[in-house]
Amino acid sequence: MKMKNRQRAQAIIIQNNKVLFGAGIIKGKELGHFFIGGGVEEGEGPEAAIIREIKEEANVEGEIVFKLSKEYMENHHTFLVYIGDRIVTLGYDPEEEEIEKEAHLRALQRLMFIPLNEDGRFSLIDIEYFKLLLEECNTRDCFPKWHRDMEMLVKRHV
Repeated sequence: MKMKNRQRAQAIIIQNNKVLFGAGIIKGKELGHFFIGGGVEEGEGPEAAIIREIKEEANVEGEIVFKLSKEYMENHHTFLVYIGDRIVTLGYDPEEEEIEKEAHLRALQRLMFIPLNEDGRFSLIDIEYFKLLLEECNTRDCFPKWHRDMEMLVKRHV
């Protein structure tokens, strides 16, 4: 049973200057990519939800670095998550409607890393989230190795 206005938790995961995305059919019709994440279950907080979603979808343990204080989309909770050098492998989306679909019609069909220097592969929504992430990093005096490359990417999209 779906909750009305279901909350979504999602992770921005950056490993070796590449951003991790799930890829598959979006909104039931078009092929695209998205941040790893999913619905916050009843009785679960967004923090627990994102750790669970990363395990389910990417078969990897992650640690929350911080939650973005601003969101681009309503009912979303976006986290910067650190996975270190851990290897990701395709997991699954346990939503009943996804399990029943043929593989080529599922939302989560594969995982992919997009390098920060491959501008044309990021969507406008990705760039908006990267702007919020950089703003949060600057506020927190948090400057990971990828910070400069992401700043350059965002500047090229202004």
